[in-house]
Amino acid sequence: MKKIGDLMKDLGFNPKSSVSVQEAFIKHLIKASEGIDVLTPTEKKIIQANPQKIINLKSENQFHQMSFDFESEVISEGVLDKKTGT
Repeated sequence: MKKIGDLMKDLGFNPKSSVSVQEAFIKHLIKASEGIDVLTPTEKKIIQANPQKIINLKSENQFHQMSFDFESEVISEGVLDKKTGT
């Protein structure tokens, strides 16, 4: 099993790049291979330093049932009945 540093070297990644670029690269590899988003160590530090800025994006009513009225369709100001054409 190779270490992340060895994988990055094999892929031609510049070892002298900034930490944030290295983290972004690894984050991208994880997202591409596993399909999940992860937090980098830098992102975790930012969150810990500013917990008051965290918002919950999930709501209890996240899903909404959609419904459609296929019996009539709206044309300009009026409603056109598909059966009668008026």
